[in-house]
Amino acid sequence: MTPFPTAPLKRRFAALVYELLLVSAVTAVTAIVAGISAIALNPVSTYLSGLVTALLMQAGWWYYFRSNWLKKGQTLAMQTWKIGLCNQQGVQPPLPQLRSRFLWASVFIVFIPLLAYAALRQQFGIPPMPAFAASLFWLILPWGFAWLNPDRQFLYDFLAGTRLVDLKAE
Repeated sequence: MTPFPTAPLKRRFAALVYELLLVSAVTAVTAIVAGISAIALNPVSTYLSGLVTALLMQAGWWYYFRSNWLKKGQTLAMQTWKIGLCNQQGVQPPLPQLRSRFLWASVFIVFIPLLAYAALRQQFGIPPMPAFAASLFWLILPWGFAWLNPDRQFLYDFLAGTRLVDLKAE
């Protein structure tokens, strides 16, 4: 097991809020590139345009997280709150494990709420704002899991075999 204790949930949630701001900046930059490609591809196919936009957004987010995790084992938000990312052996996770963490997080934080929103709008005809609010309910799944998990890890960390540890204990 890792020599570091699990980072407290309050600090991890604070880091998530800060991370949201940083990822928003990455999203804005990526959206410019995605918008240009969507304009170019829209006459060909709106479905292709949407797919390319989604893939570019995922690629932008992956680049941000991969480069930070591989370089320092932390993002800027994790550094600020003294949180480290390691695997179950207490060492920096290899690239395939980082990729797994990113994909699981994407499924639970992006795709499931997005699919819930689409289903609420298309299948049930719920207006946009209530559908958006209801789709955010799914964010309880990955983060609420931490209260049930004995090691207090988020669901995507549990599935990827990674841990967020307290670096203040160093």
